[in-house]
Amino acid sequence: MAGGIISNKKGNLKYVLLVVGLLVIGSIFWVYASFSLLGPKDLGVRYTHEDYLSAMEKTGMEIEFEGMTGEELEEYKQNAEKKSIHDYNFEFSDYERKQFTLSAEESTALLNELAPGFWWFDDLQVKVLPDGTMEGSSTADINRLKTDLYSDVADDVPIPLPDTLNIYSKGKIDINNNQLNGDPENFYLGSVPLSDKYLEEESVNTMEEYFPRIYTVVPGLEINSLTSNSNGEFVFDGVIPQKVSVTKK
Repeated sequence: MAGGIISNKKGNLKYVLLVVGLLVIGSIFWVYASFSLLGPKDLGVRYTHEDYLSAMEKTGMEIEFEGMTGEELEEYKQNAEKKSIHDYNFEFSDYERKQFTLSAEESTALLNELAPGFWWFDDLQVKVLPDGTMEGSSTADINRLKTDLYSDVADDVPIPLPDTLNIYSKGKIDINNNQLNGDPENFYLGSVPLSDKYLEEESVNTMEEYFPRIYTVVPGLEINSLTSNSNGEFVFDGVIPQKVSVTKK
């Protein structure tokens, strides 16, 4: 009888250890998968093609890619492959000062649809909360960011990064005279929050130094100010090119 009880206890222990092991493995997989496989955090922003057209009308920009414009270009973009900016020639012209506001839907549409073949972020959503705090969520193409924009510092990252990375940020952010000013509340890599020590002044200053490369890649672009208003809109004032022509090298 005693032997049977011991045997049952051992069996139960093996079962418990198996369950714990599966939970641990599942947790590790969930954290790893959240970095890129499961998609970025959903902020609830849904946009339409009309939102993109409205945003483009406000900016005044006209895009030509390999001779394609208008509906032909829009159709091509539906299945556009990712490309390096170094493989193409970009010609920016007819700069004008523009002042406009964009809703969360218009902003999200513009960021996703303006240049999907060259943009380093997929499934991007941005919004302004009632208190003026901004949220952003996307899947970042780490490999292309390192190649296109950060090749000089890519080897300085102390830990290996996945090829793609889901990121989420929340905080007070604005741009004045092309300089980013940030006061982040939260920053997530996948489902893992960035430690508070990386949200302190020194780290934020580093972010403010390197993040502008993403928008100053356009020569002559001048963002006098990018803020938000009480209607939950992004407010832009700056000088932007009205014509953009892209051709393969």
